[in-house]
Amino acid sequence: MKTPRDEAIAEVRTARKALCARFGNEPRRLLEYLRQRQRLYRGRVIKGWAEVGTASDPTDGAAGRPRSTRQ
Repeated sequence: MKTPRDEAIAEVRTARKALCARFGNEPRRLLEYLRQRQRLYRGRVIKGWAEVGTASDPTDGAAGRPRSTRQ
């Protein structure tokens, strides 16, 4: 019997295989593509962990723990 974890792993593997096939299984081509995309969205790239947690984000970002609701 497959567990939800097994299904998630299978989905990740499928996506990874499709991505590798898209770039002919050439890591340099994939990296060049990712660098180009990063340049396109330079202003949207998170530069530090302090930027990860936002007011709408229920976790603290660093460890995925729920934020304290105490004031």
